[in-house]
Amino acid sequence: MKEWTGIEIESARQGLEQASTTTLGRMIFEFSRLDVALGLMLAWAHEGSQLEKLTKMVSGYTFHKKLEFLAELAQSKYQANQEAMDAYVTWLAEAQEVRSNRNDLIHGRWGVDHMKNQVVNIVGLPTGEQIERSYTIPELKAVLVRMQQLQKQLFTLREQWPV
Repeated sequence: MKEWTGIEIESARQGLEQASTTTLGRMIFEFSRLDVALGLMLAWAHEGSQLEKLTKMVSGYTFHKKLEFLAELAQSKYQANQEAMDAYVTWLAEAQEVRSNRNDLIHGRWGVDHMKNQVVNIVGLPTGEQIERSYTIPELKAVLVRMQQLQKQLFTLREQWPV
């Protein structure tokens, strides 16, 4: 095992922090884009016939509530169309995973493990139960890519089976 100097430890820490904060910052942008795209899809439901009402309603929704509303709309419109329902169910499940992951990433605290070349996210107070998850930079970037893909898939859903 290599003995690290103080300078090497600090350099590794700074490099990990810089790479992770850049990726996390991009995640915030991507998640907000996804949130707005979902909100617009919901506001324009029913071919925009209730745009003003739905805009007011949806604007106060959390992402989680928007997902629930989308599930309701899809179910009411496509319950007899298995292909459409499968597409919505798959997308909604993926969106829930990304939402949960995003919540942990944003609400947790961060540190680095320079020996493993990982950043560590810890959810929960040190005085209680905590959940710790380590990420390599490529793993964080994979979460970012999932967010980007989810938005593209939402666009496809909106085009193929609008609510």
